[in-house]
Amino acid sequence: MLLGKSSFIIALIALISPAACTPTQETNAQRMARGLPPSPPKFGRNVPGRIQVRQPTPVWAAKRHGVSPLPPVSYAGRIEVRYKDGRARGFVRNSNSSWTIGGVNDLGAEQDLHVSLTAPHSGKGPFDILATNPSFPEPFYVGAAGTNFISSLDLTSRNTIAFTNVQQTPGGSVPVSSTFKDNLLVESAIWSINPDTKEITGQWINPDKSSPATVIAYDIRANKIFFVGNIDAYNTNNDTPADTIKLFIVPI
Repeated sequence: MLLGKSSFIIALIALISPAACTPTQETNAQRMARGLPPSPPKFGRNVPGRIQVRQPTPVWAAKRHGVSPLPPVSYAGRIEVRYKDGRARGFVRNSNSSWTIGGVNDLGAEQDLHVSLTAPHSGKGPFDILATNPSFPEPFYVGAAGTNFISSLDLTSRNTIAFTNVQQTPGGSVPVSSTFKDNLLVESAIWSINPDTKEITGQWINPDKSSPATVIAYDIRANKIFFVGNIDAYNTNNDTPADTIKLFIVPI
């Protein structure tokens, strides 16, 4: 009777021991030799000789936290004036007259305005453009100025805003009273740049916080650069019509 019980225990151990003694790191080859399917893949575990834990890339981590993975870009040079068909008119002037930068230089390269700017890698603004060789007194930022009477642009009027030197103002803000000239409302951080073509464009903000169409125009007769909401409205019944122009940063 005792022998029979011992035989039963030995047989029971023989049935249990293969499963109980199966190594936890059993290879797929060992499992298949026992007639078992391969083990399912294990993710997020360290295996000798290989790290399986996936680390986030710097770009992915930056995007997750809302930070641009690419650094800002700095530009420097002159501002070239071109017509819509691509013809170059010249460079923005650097004058000590009351018109300062508001026209095209026809007096030689030494009278060209030099500027610098730092923009997001995408080129999207708003950001400032700084005059680096001013022959005029402060302020030294390239921007826009309206008056206490005309400080809005829209698609139905011929209102204009001057292209001129202004004090630094916050990006996206409404016009700020000039601390250098009476009766002027100014904005400096209005610019964006195309990283490929280096074209710069402006966005004037109206006092009501709206963002109107902001066309850069040039009156060749008066040699005057300015902003307007509707170039056609400006030219209607105008003895000195203006042309739409584009501005580009050109290295020196």
